[in-house]
Amino acid sequence: MPLTSVSDAERWKLANQKRVSKTEISSTPSKTFEPLKESDAESYKSKTSLGRLNRAKNAEVVAYSLVASAANNQNPVAMRAAVQGWGEAKKRVSEAEMEHARYEETTRQTIRMGEVKEFISTWFGAIRNLMDAMPSSLSARANPSDPECAKVAIQEGVDQIFVTIQKAEGEFK
Repeated sequence: MPLTSVSDAERWKLANQKRVSKTEISSTPSKTFEPLKESDAESYKSKTSLGRLNRAKNAEVVAYSLVASAANNQNPVAMRAAVQGWGEAKKRVSEAEMEHARYEETTRQTIRMGEVKEFISTWFGAIRNLMDAMPSSLSARANPSDPECAKVAIQEGVDQIFVTIQKAEGEFK
């Protein structure tokens, strides 16, 4: 842009910045956008939170393709509008993801980590307590003539179970 005078700057602005209508922006072909597959079409039509999420994601892809198209055409006006639209589409995707997560939690399709940990601690803690008490409670019935021998044998079995569980814990970390 020339800095010699205001009139030169205005002439340069008129020559280098053409107004682009919204119809011109949206009709620009995109190389990154792919049409919906038949298998996905039903999930897009759905009125559920998953359908809204899929539509929001699709809109975000379309909005980004407009950004790429404006960048390829080196059109700053279209670029500004496309970037703003893409930012808005990303917000809608985030909102749809949150809505879908709330829906899944409400319908108990997913469970919070705290609830899972509490469940595991409660039930596996009870199982561990029963296994710890097993040698003493079963030894007299297992071998009435030598309950101490039976207690040792049962304790070894319980210890092997605990060792196996501890090895498995390492696999899941």
